[in-house]
Amino acid sequence: MHSVSLQTLIERLGTLGPNDITMPGVQAIVGDGAIDDASIRPFIGARPDKYARRLVHRSRYFDIMVLTWAPGQFTPVHNHAGNCGWVRLVRGQISEETFQLVPGASLPEANVANDPMGRGGCVGLQATGSGVISTIGAVATADRQRAIHRLGNPSTKANDLTVTLHVYSLPHDSCLAFDLERRTCQRRDLAFDALPV
Repeated sequence: MHSVSLQTLIERLGTLGPNDITMPGVQAIVGDGAIDDASIRPFIGARPDKYARRLVHRSRYFDIMVLTWAPGQFTPVHNHAGNCGWVRLVRGQISEETFQLVPGASLPEANVANDPMGRGGCVGLQATGSGVISTIGAVATADRQRAIHRLGNPSTKANDLTVTLHVYSLPHDSCLAFDLERRTCQRRDLAFDALPV
């Protein structure tokens, strides 16, 4: 399998215009070749308190980032603000749980996603599936039909890191995070971690 640097990935995605950004088209680019270790290594490094989220590149149409997950670190259940996402497994294994709104429910996007006070709203979710991806190079997707999920490193071994490469279109700085027990959701601002030293 040929090797692909993060710079090559950025350049290939940079050739796409808005009409070229399709789920299978971007998935083919994100999943092509083996990720060059030297280009991704500067972005890899675990945090003890939560998964690490590091920006590689942001353009008009894409966010490209590397996430590092220590064993047992998971995202909250969240959506992608109406955007599409591609997650490539680089190292380890990644667990994904998917959800959908309960019948008759709708996301309070106008009231929550754009709510600067973060007051949240009430919404019910039901699980639709779960699985663990352990094939290096596999690419999972999130689109408008599979829009709500939770990711994490299911390993219980102390030094068993997971590394994933994420591509989102369009770039976004917030999402809805869901509390399944309380049946609520709240806007969550997204931030990037500094590069490890």
